[in-house]
Amino acid sequence: MRVWLGLLVGSVLCWGAITNADEPSAEPEEKTWHGQLAAGLDYVVEPEFAGFGFFLFQATGQGIVGGGDLRLYYNTDTVEVGLDRIPLAKNLDLFIALRGEAFFSGLLRYYYVGGIRNTNFGFNASYIILRNKLQWHFAPKHTFEVIADVRHWWFGDDDTSPDFVLPDDTWVFEPRIGYIFWNVDSPGGEWTADKLFPRFEGNAFGLTVGIDVRSDINTWGLDDGRNDPTKAILTVNQWYRGGWQFKPFFRLEVQETANWGENQDDISRQRVGGMNPYSIVVPGVPWAGILSERLLIGQASAHFRVKKNKPQELGVLISGGTVNDPFRTGNLDSFGGIGGVAVMTDLRWGPVSLYARVGYAIPTNWLADEAFISVFGGIGVDAF
Repeated sequence: MRVWLGLLVGSVLCWGAITNADEPSAEPEEKTWHGQLAAGLDYVVEPEFAGFGFFLFQATGQGIVGGGDLRLYYNTDTVEVGLDRIPLAKNLDLFIALRGEAFFSGLLRYYYVGGIRNTNFGFNASYIILRNKLQWHFAPKHTFEVIADVRHWWFGDDDTSPDFVLPDDTWVFEPRIGYIFWNVDSPGGEWTADKLFPRFEGNAFGLTVGIDVRSDINTWGLDDGRNDPTKAILTVNQWYRGGWQFKPFFRLEVQETANWGENQDDISRQRVGGMNPYSIVVPGVPWAGILSERLLIGQASAHFRVKKNKPQELGVLISGGTVNDPFRTGNLDSFGGIGGVAVMTDLRWGPVSLYARVGYAIPTNWLADEAFISVFGGIGVDAF
C-alpha cells in the first residue's frame, strides 16, 4: 500500500513539474535547499509474480552546517539524517549520519532459492546505525577514506518456520578503509536522488577492506552451515565504472563488481539480482534473489539518443558473472554462472525522469528450469 501511495504522490508531482516547466520564472537566486522525489517497482513476472517497490524523498541544505550539507532522506522503510562534507582541514571532510531501517532491511523478508521465493524462511530485520566517515582527498581525483560505523540489529517474525533459526540481535562495529579514484565528466545534476541511473562519463575505481565485529553470534537459518558467522567478518570489495560518449547519438557504459568475504552470513552478503539502483543488477533474476559473499559481476550497456540534442535514450544491457553457493545449500566453495539481458528507456523532460526496463535471465542449472522475466519502472522528479 505504501508503494502504491508513493507512486501516486510521485505521479502528481511529476504532472505538476511538467505543466509548470515552461512558465516564466522570477529572477534567479542561489538556492540553499534542494529536494528530489523518486519511486519505482521491480517485479519478476515469470515464472511467478513477485517483487516490491520503493518511494524516496531527499532534501539537502547546502553548506548550512559548519560549511557542510544537511541531508534529510526517506526511502520506503528507511530514514536518515546526515551531515555531509564538513571541512575539518584542507582536503579533509567529515561525514556523519544516523540511519534506521525497519522490518525489510537486507530484503531478508524475501527468501529465494533457485529464483523462487520460499515464504517459510523469510523474517523481519531492522537496524539503527551511526555512520562515520573521514575522506582525505590527498591528490586530484584520488581519495582515501576511513569508516567507523556502529550498528544494532533486531530480528524476528512469528510467521517464520520453526525449522528456521533466527539470528541473535546484536551490536556490530563496522570499520572500513577504502580508496577511490574518480575521474568523471558527468555534470553534478547526474548525482541527485531523482536520477536513478546516472549517465556516467569518465572512469572510476574503488577498493574497500573491512571487518564486521559483532557482540553476539549464533548459527542460524537451516542446519547446513551457510549461516555460521564468526565474531569478526572480513569483506574485500572492488568496483569499476566507465562511460564514454560517442557523439551525437551513442553512449557506452561498463560496470564491474568483485567481492570476497570470509565467515559471512546472509546478513552481510552482497545482494545480486533485479534491475534497480540498490542491488547488483542482473536482469530477470529477482531483486536480491542471490546473496553471495564471493562474486564477480560485469555489466555493459549501450544507450542511443532518440533525437539529436534531446536527452531521451533507449538502450540494451547485458550483465553476468559468477557467484558462490548459488543453490543456497551452504557449499560456500561452489560457484555458478548468472546473467541476464534487458531493453531499457531513460526518458527526461526538464525536472522529470522516467525509466523502464524489461529483463530476461540467461538459463542456468541453478534456476528453477523456467524462463525468468522481470520488469522495472521508475520515476524521478527534481522537486525544488
